[in-house]
Amino acid sequence: MAFNLLANALAGAAYLILLFGLCFGSVVGIKLLNRKLRENERKPSDEAKEEEPAPVPEKKAPAPRAAAKKRTASARPKTQKIYYIVEKKSTRSKTEYAEPKEIKFEK
Repeated sequence: MAFNLLANALAGAAYLILLFGLCFGSVVGIKLLNRKLRENERKPSDEAKEEEPAPVPEKKAPAPRAAAKKRTASARPKTQKIYYIVEKKSTRSKTEYAEPKEIKFEK
């Protein structure tokens, strides 16, 4: 009888480990599959690259350089102002209550 109880406990533990492994493996597999599908959506196919060759940029002669000037504080470009859009916090209107009514209980 004691052996039978031990065998049942071991079988239950093995079943639990097997079930955990199946669930864990399926979750990891689905996540990897989703990652692969997202990568394929982002990358254009190789056939599309072959059909449209990239335009070749034309080489231009470099412009002659003027003598380098020392930068002063006034010669630096001014920074642009940054504006923030701030929404006013909405508040609830205060509710006003009427005077409490008097309730009389008669016997």
